[in-house]
Amino acid sequence: MDTLSDVRAITFDSYTTIVDIDSQASVLADLVDGMTDAGSVSRFWRARNMMYTVIANDIDAYRPFYEIQGLSLRYALESYGYDVPEEVRNEIRRTVYKDRISVFGDVREGMERLYEAGYPLYVVSNGDPVMLDAMVRQAGIADMLEDSISADEVETFKPDVEIYRHTAARTGTPIDRILHVSGGTMRDIWGAKHAGMRTAWVNREEKFYPPEYLGEEPDLIVTDFHDLADQVGA
Repeated sequence: MDTLSDVRAITFDSYTTIVDIDSQASVLADLVDGMTDAGSVSRFWRARNMMYTVIANDIDAYRPFYEIQGLSLRYALESYGYDVPEEVRNEIRRTVYKDRISVFGDVREGMERLYEAGYPLYVVSNGDPVMLDAMVRQAGIADMLEDSISADEVETFKPDVEIYRHTAARTGTPIDRILHVSGGTMRDIWGAKHAGMRTAWVNREEKFYPPEYLGEEPDLIVTDFHDLADQVGA
């Protein structure tokens, strides 16, 4: 597309974009005795997790994302009346985010097309380095990535502008020449756009999210990574 003809690098969010975090629900159902509402608990866990990252930014209470995951998981479980031992909560986190990561089927082939078209590719994530290493390995995309950039490097979570500006510095790319790709809710799209990046929102049909209207609209809306490659001419 003409509006993206000067893009020099493409960055990807991780969770909800490369990784299907809805796998949380099946893990909760497997590991928590008597759980009958795993989908609701999973959604609440995710929402509380995102809330904690924003609050951590506001009150200077940064801690690695894996720890944030633990705090939000405990709150979600207790909110729904489940008293789950710490060792089980740890197993839930480890299974979802390290051992049994669920990767969307279009990721590898779609990224291959972008890589072969000559775009430098990066992951930019709230995930801490250990989480990102596990994700990149299980997604089978390490050979195509220039690097993974973690919020841990600046101790600030998305959608704060600092992590996007840090990404531009780390990649040596003007911020308005980066296309940031993100799925799920639009908070990451808004953050990247506010910082000055171009943006592509991935809204897969099987994981449909309604559009949101608080921040700026994305430059592209795509249905998967194949559609993304089509629209940038890869």
